[in-house]
Amino acid sequence: MAFKFTLAAVLKYREELEKREERTLELRREALTRLETQLKEAQEQRRRLLEQRDSLLKNGMLGDDLAYATEQEQQLKILEADLRERISAAVLDYENQMQVFLVARQKREILDELKNTKKESYLAEQERREQQTTDEIFIARFNRET
Repeated sequence: MAFKFTLAAVLKYREELEKREERTLELRREALTRLETQLKEAQEQRRRLLEQRDSLLKNGMLGDDLAYATEQEQQLKILEADLRERISAAVLDYENQMQVFLVARQKREILDELKNTKKESYLAEQERREQQTTDEIFIARFNRET
């Protein structure tokens, strides 16, 4: 025997699913934003390091200091490459979650439209019954008076 649920219960369930998917989407967006911020900070740090190294080179610099600055620059390049890869993965996760969210929204909207259609047909039927009752009362009074 199949389960039977009211339309309101199914709609409420779909709304909760949509909200959950939206929250997940927001979390994915926040993670992507954090990664993008980290990348910008690493790029800015590398830019400052290069400016500092160039300034020190003009004024004279020890070989050890130059090797250390070069090593720092390499580490920042590696960090930037890692962050770019993580951003690419985060973008894919975000896009996939966006699709999941849009499907959940579409399913909820379909049920919402069905609910509105059923409500409109119920109200039209209710109005028709009220009119029929009014007509019957009018006919009964008319027949009684004649």
